[in-house]
Amino acid sequence: MAHFLLVQPFLDGYGGGERVCHNVIKTLLKQGQLVDLLTVNFDAQRYRIITGEEFPKQTSVHSLEKKVEIKPPFTIYKRHHVIVELLKTYRDCLKYDYVFCSQASSPFETIYLKNAKKYVGYVHFPEIHDDYQRSSVKKKAYLWLYKRWIEQGIAKFDLMFCNSFYTKENIERYWKKYGAKEPAVVYPPVDLTSFWCKTPLSQRHKRITYVARFISRKRHEIMKQLATDFPQYEFVSIGGATESDKEWVSNFTQALPQNYQVKTNLPQKELIKTLQDSRIYTHLMVGEHFGIAPVEGLASGCVPLVHDSGGMKEFIPNEYRWQTYAELKEKIARYMDASDAWENRRQELWEKIAELNPETFQENIWTNIKASLYEQ
Repeated sequence: MAHFLLVQPFLDGYGGGERVCHNVIKTLLKQGQLVDLLTVNFDAQRYRIITGEEFPKQTSVHSLEKKVEIKPPFTIYKRHHVIVELLKTYRDCLKYDYVFCSQASSPFETIYLKNAKKYVGYVHFPEIHDDYQRSSVKKKAYLWLYKRWIEQGIAKFDLMFCNSFYTKENIERYWKKYGAKEPAVVYPPVDLTSFWCKTPLSQRHKRITYVARFISRKRHEIMKQLATDFPQYEFVSIGGATESDKEWVSNFTQALPQNYQVKTNLPQKELIKTLQDSRIYTHLMVGEHFGIAPVEGLASGCVPLVHDSGGMKEFIPNEYRWQTYAELKEKIARYMDASDAWENRRQELWEKIAELNPETFQENIWTNIKASLYEQ
């Protein structure tokens, strides 16, 4: 039995990072390990809403005593300040054998928590380096210092996981020269059992649903345009919104089309019900690192229309991918009433995503940890 310190600085969203954190905790506890969680703002009730389960009572939680809100400008540097404050607060008073960073896209834990025998990280995407590569000179100047801080901790990971082969390619592209070890691809866990639904399209509302956090890069504004162009259909955007996102959401929800609804922080049961009663799930982000929501939409029986980029290409075939707005419109019109054709195709796609369950995730995580940390 070993003692793991799991670090997830921000555990107040509604996305893949939170799901990964939850299932890593369950994995380690299932294998008889001791687990402590280090985070900034911890709310057991919100955690239950996010994950659909109670927080495991065997885990000790350590967090900052104050409530932390991060707002623009200089958001990433404010986040860095909070993370460093958290790590410094607990680095000398906690005992642990291994550190597991479940949001290791910014691996500051390896710099400040120096007492670990080894470090494990789950990387959702090397986002800062990708952003830096694509940015203007002005934006690069803003990102440069943060990028350098990240590079100092990359080589210290003894074991690295990532969420898709798309992410793996980008880790190797951006981080290999800084000493990153080859990451093991372990797809994020999806609670597929809760989402499976065989209701035919013909018995569902003519609704298009999108699930993603309410931030600019998720491109919810495309739903506004679609609702304007298809007044005969319903459109719904569902997503998490933290305190720091409230201003963005407030501005975004001004003058919405009558056939378009925005629902923030929807309870899991209502999210599932909405998907199971929709005909189409569309995903709008370019370069989605993996995409749990499209998998949930597909499991719910929706036709999944995803952007032709990122990790979803590993599960969604070309006929359901789009590149331009015109292509997306054409496919919405084509598949909205294609009930018979979809019923024949859906089972095949369900078989492809069946492996994306918590049990497989937990097994793959533990197999790699055991081989890397214990059997050398």
